Amino acid sequence: MNLLICSRTLFGSTLLLAFCCTAFAQQAPAPSLATPPEENSKDTLRVSTQRVLLDVVVTDSKGNPVRNLTEDDFQVYEDHVPQVIKSFEETQSRALSAKLPINSTAELDKKEPNAPVSILVLDELATKFEDQAFTRYSLKKYLKSQGNTLAQPTMLVVVNFKHFMVLRDYTTSKQEILNALDQHMSTMAWNVGSGYEQTSQFKATFASLMEVAEATAGHPGHKNMIWVGRGFPSMDLTMMDPVAIDAIQQTIQICTNTLLDARITLYAIDPAGLTGRTEDVDHNQFSDADPFGKDADPFGDGVSFKALAKATGGRSFYNRNDVDNMIGKSFDSGTNFYTLSYRPTSGGTEDKAFRNIHIVMKDKALHAATRKGYYNQQPAVAPVKPADSKMTSRVAFDLTLALQSMMVYDEIPLTVTRSKTDSDNFLLRLDSSLIPENGTGPADFMVFVESFDQKGKMLDRTAYTATESVASNGAAPTKYLSISTHIETAPPAARLRFVLRLNNTGKLGAANYYLVDPSTITDPRGGRTLHRNKN
Repeated sequence: MNLLICSRTLFGSTLLLAFCCTAFAQQAPAPSLATPPEENSKDTLRVSTQRVLLDVVVTDSKGNPVRNLTEDDFQVYEDHVPQVIKSFEETQSRALSAKLPINSTAELDKKEPNAPVSILVLDELATKFEDQAFTRYSLKKYLKSQGNTLAQPTMLVVVNFKHFMVLRDYTTSKQEILNALDQHMSTMAWNVGSGYEQTSQFKATFASLMEVAEATAGHPGHKNMIWVGRGFPSMDLTMMDPVAIDAIQQTIQICTNTLLDARITLYAIDPAGLTGRTEDVDHNQFSDADPFGKDADPFGDGVSFKALAKATGGRSFYNRNDVDNMIGKSFDSGTNFYTLSYRPTSGGTEDKAFRNIHIVMKDKALHAATRKGYYNQQPAVAPVKPADSKMTSRVAFDLTLALQSMMVYDEIPLTVTRSKTDSDNFLLRLDSSLIPENGTGPADFMVFVESFDQKGKMLDRTAYTATESVASNGAAPTKYLSISTHIETAPPAARLRFVLRLNNTGKLGAANYYLVDPSTITDPRGGRTLHRNKN
């Protein structure tokens, strides 16, 4: 089985994935924006959803959240066609239960499987050092105004051109977030001008967005991604050749759908403060004068980080100095929302690339913010047969992200157990109910294991395919499946990374197993640096 492991700056957009399908040991050149993946051509576009789930934030004319509304206060349209609301849930039901505290992804999924969460992303890609310092100051100011227990489980991560760093897994402890922030040393951003630097920023941003979406897809609760930084640079598609335009549009469509499928709303906060630049004027983002114009594709004329935030139902805040207040507004939006669903009626628009969603409030003084729609794309399941050494570029991309990450991927929760008789043997256990066809087999898997030293250098890897049966000869299905794997664990090995893909569904699971005290590991992907250990 062949799979390339490459730098973050080399993969950031899901259309640029063909380069990932070469051998492990090779180093790939930066891919061209003109190479869309074979499985995502426009010929395969189709309506792939049977139920559309909407998280809706309702505010009054002053931007304050509005509660106590009923289903009758909402009317949903898809491509001009009124839709019948099938389910409706009020915002008050989002309160956490008494099972707190939450200190990890595993605890979140076990104790609070439907709880809304927040994911704080500190962007060091093109954010100036002084703006990074202002971000840290503003975040601390906001956190210190909160109680010791946060209203939502919160994850803290940092992205730069080399790594996506998990500073703190989900926690409800304010102090844990503050400690993680203090222990991270910011990196100097690139001076992004044009050409290669902008392309690398674009790719690294999209890689990070996809990584968060795929890693957190197993948690069904709503997720607010609060991205503090510049994001990716805006692109004027009218200035590009048709092949590049098609490639970029494929990228943004796949990424937008992936965020929405993971139930992620993006809030983008630019910490640059008051700049005076005309492009940073905070226009009215709640304008819906022509919600169906130009098919309402949010990226019809160009690609920007602000447009991506709005497409997911979020907002972008910029040209402001009260970053702590904007962080607070973004957090609040993740606790004050309504959830409703509908089954779309086509209205004769089955072949449209973008399906527009618009909500009209019974009270015209209220504003409803939700996703702007979704793209008709065929799901990229693409199972890999054991006898086939090839895989699609999308599958290779997803696996590469999971292997390079330190995030827990919870779409397939994994329990890793070390053998008591052979220290190099491990068992991966997963719930058999995740297997399609009501928990019956066979289930086809790809299994990957990598070992790293304390500084994050990869030492060894193994990859193979496996077929497991949940039940046989009419017997009742087993509750769990166990997959055995082997990898060298002799020093200097310090951490193992396990990634499992269920080919039947395309779902991923990933977990870390520490051979040493995790606090001694200086792998920068975990937010730990030599600078940290010296303090």
